[in-house]
Amino acid sequence: MAPIRAELAEYADAIGMTATGVENARTVVTEACGNSIKHAYVGAATGCIEVSAHVEDGELCLAIRDFGPGIGSRTARRSASLHAGLSIIGALSMAFRLSSRRGAGTLLEVWLPLEPA
Repeated sequence: MAPIRAELAEYADAIGMTATGVENARTVVTEACGNSIKHAYVGAATGCIEVSAHVEDGELCLAIRDFGPGIGSRTARRSASLHAGLSIIGALSMAFRLSSRRGAGTLLEVWLPLEPA
């Protein structure tokens, strides 16, 4: 996860995000990737997580995607860590959207301000 965080921080810095904004972006990616590792690939030796970033309408748009079984297949089990991660992401972002399809993985899209409000 460290290479993803480092590359994202370099990109966020290059587009002019504040130090706080860069750290918020790193935290969002850490939480999202941590959830994918813990929930999408539980018991698996390997798994793929795609992270992309671009600027749109003055915001940093992040997309974090895994290819696990999807959230719907695990809703019977309550997971405090999944909910805590989304709460953290929600607190740091302007908005986020979580979509999941059974057997096809999960996509988290997050919008962060380039500059603090």
